[in-house]
Amino acid sequence: MAAGVVLLAATPARPAPPRVLVVTYSAGYQHDVVRRPAPAEPSTVERVLADLGRHSGSFDVTLVAAREELDRLTVASVRAHRAMVFFTTGELPIALAVRQAIFQSVRDGGGFVGVHSATDTWYTIPEYRELLGAAFDGHPWHQRVRLVVEDRAHPATRQLGDAFEITDEIYQFRDWSRSQVHVLLRLDPHSVDARRGKRADGDYALAWTKAYGRGRVIYTALGHEPAVWADGRFQEHLLGAIRWALGGA
Repeated sequence: MAAGVVLLAATPARPAPPRVLVVTYSAGYQHDVVRRPAPAEPSTVERVLADLGRHSGSFDVTLVAAREELDRLTVASVRAHRAMVFFTTGELPIALAVRQAIFQSVRDGGGFVGVHSATDTWYTIPEYRELLGAAFDGHPWHQRVRLVVEDRAHPATRQLGDAFEITDEIYQFRDWSRSQVHVLLRLDPHSVDARRGKRADGDYALAWTKAYGRGRVIYTALGHEPAVWADGRFQEHLLGAIRWALGGA
């Protein structure tokens, strides 16, 4: 070896971040936050999630909002993603084999993050309600509310303190049982006119986790208002939820 020559060990290539499939197709009501200003411009939800993944280095996103993008989904493309995020409505026109691949990929250890109207989706598919843990049953309140943080240690809520206030559209649910999920956030019923809700026990959970096979499922009911998507607390809530769904602590 020539004098003065120093061999440098090859720097290992950094593994690519895991991919997250973000589906914002609206088969029913289309929220403002998922409406693309133009076909080539991302919606608020798409932009925020892409930025969270890029800035944190935690994940890359594949965006599916238009019908042609939904139609291009295949069993293989679903399985190429470690987690999925749904902000959807209505009966999603997804081919049966692809729909089954979505459920199977979660059962096999993938992650699923439902946001806001994800519970207002696939009413005719019992397996979807089983995966998510609830179905939308109206929004009695659209106002400033107080939310109680039940799990201060979870990655999706540990930055929120004991409680916080936010202005958003607040859901209630059917086919939901506290015994079947792990509650992260719940509505403080004293912050609203509780008589407008349907639950006699006043137990209005707004974020939870649950197991689905070997997979991790997390749902947050927040996210109707554009101002919520600009709120740093909500963004940290989402980032923690996605990281957890990807297998992080």
